[in-house]
Amino acid sequence: MIMTESEGEQFFIKFYIIHRTAVDHPHHALFCIFALANAKRDSELLRKSTASKSRLTKGGHGNQSENEGRIEAAKTLINQLKKERSISGLVNNMETLCDAYIQLANYNVSQFRNETKPINLDKRLWIMQLKETENIAVPTDNFPIDPSGDYKSIVTLKGFEPTFKLAGGINLPKILTCLGSDGRKRRQLVKGKDDLRQDAIMQQVFEMLNTLLHKNPGTKKRNLSVRQYKVIPLSQCSGVLEWCEGTLPIGMYLIGEKDEASGAHKRFRPQDITARACRDKMVETARKPLKDKLKNFLEICSKFQPVMRYFFMENFSQPSVWFERRLAYTKSVSTTSIVGYILGLGDRHIQNILIDTNTAELVHIDLGIAFEQGRILPTPETVPFRLTRDVIDGMGVSGVEGTFRRCCEKTMEVMHNHQEALLTILEVLLYDPLNNWTISPQKAAALQGRRDRMDTETSELNVTMDIDNANTSAKDSQESVNKLAERVLLRLQQKLQGYEEGVQLSVTGQVNNLIQEARDPKNLCKLFPGWQPYI
Repeated sequence: MIMTESEGEQFFIKFYIIHRTAVDHPHHALFCIFALANAKRDSELLRKSTASKSRLTKGGHGNQSENEGRIEAAKTLINQLKKERSISGLVNNMETLCDAYIQLANYNVSQFRNETKPINLDKRLWIMQLKETENIAVPTDNFPIDPSGDYKSIVTLKGFEPTFKLAGGINLPKILTCLGSDGRKRRQLVKGKDDLRQDAIMQQVFEMLNTLLHKNPGTKKRNLSVRQYKVIPLSQCSGVLEWCEGTLPIGMYLIGEKDEASGAHKRFRPQDITARACRDKMVETARKPLKDKLKNFLEICSKFQPVMRYFFMENFSQPSVWFERRLAYTKSVSTTSIVGYILGLGDRHIQNILIDTNTAELVHIDLGIAFEQGRILPTPETVPFRLTRDVIDGMGVSGVEGTFRRCCEKTMEVMHNHQEALLTILEVLLYDPLNNWTISPQKAAALQGRRDRMDTETSELNVTMDIDNANTSAKDSQESVNKLAERVLLRLQQKLQGYEEGVQLSVTGQVNNLIQEARDPKNLCKLFPGWQPYI
């Protein structure tokens, strides 16, 4: 790529800044640089017939020569950092660790698909052969940036346990346990064939939002925040995530496993119809007119009553603790609802929302559907956030009134007051050629379980797509992607200014409108049955 003199000068300034940052704060910066340098590392490591599958990912939609230039620049930077005496050992060790993670992410474990017990790691895997890791910080740990650059007291990586477990999902991500220098064990989720870069960026957005919420007196007093977890992309299609300890999906609590026997609905409302029966009834009217869908949905709701209140009774027996946790839950629902609405987060089904069994706060995972892309799924999402009967039931007799509504308004007020800061960071995300936030037809179909229309190879990849096809179409569609980004930014700006359907509303009016939309049976009955809007 040929650069003008001005572009070349800008490049060297940026290169110097990143180089200096990596030298002074290696534990924060190096994984970001390796993720870019190792963008295509999965296929390089596999070198088998399956390598072509491992290259299937959401892929960047930008100019490919520009992307290749960034990858080469990252590799050059790493080579230079290896010559820095103060961090050369750390860079080499971290490079080995990244390769070990990527190899494990792509390790074929299909033969263990139904295994629930710990599985022994193959001794030939590089993750089992790591020796020099004690100068690397535990990747999924969060620790503040020290202006002095002194990180001698951080918790470092001692090694890994020789077994792993499998998490649910088509791609079978691995649950790995790492050992820290402080003696604590930490679980990590190692994912392959999935692009985690958008999840990582969303966590950065959450961090900025939490800073804004902490600075505002009204939201700080109410202790409003969005729960975060660490996401570390390793390449275009693999990465490591912090395991959210002490949490479980709200779906696991409410309806349990396949037989539903352990779910709260079955235990506390045995006379109701099952969640499976509810889903089947929704499928029956999925292609029928709205009048039939609505009638069917209301009938389902009358035979399937909410039970989320029992979560607090079962987990917090002391009245004062019960009250505090229910309040914390209500605040968490309000904050994540408004933030989710602003960012256009979709795919908020009951397995993608976790609840902390100690604090009762919600943790939203799998953030790949954002900027209202859920509206273009085969069955469009018609609600701004999840505010179903069970979610409301956990708030107590006040429901959406009182604490929930006030906290929604306070959070929205902060969003409105800092729209310039929000738009700036989101604009960078939307126009970044290395990040693809748009939904491919394959991903849309996989998300809503329509794999029967897809060939075997594609369905095995769950939320992935053929990068070669993506790159080909990217050359022809970059202009249309930029136009789409412009529309998304315009819609974000409208939300942050209170515009709903062309009418500018006050914060109170906007929040009221969103609550009504999220609860409206006419909207809920149109949703994909797998979203389970009756729960």
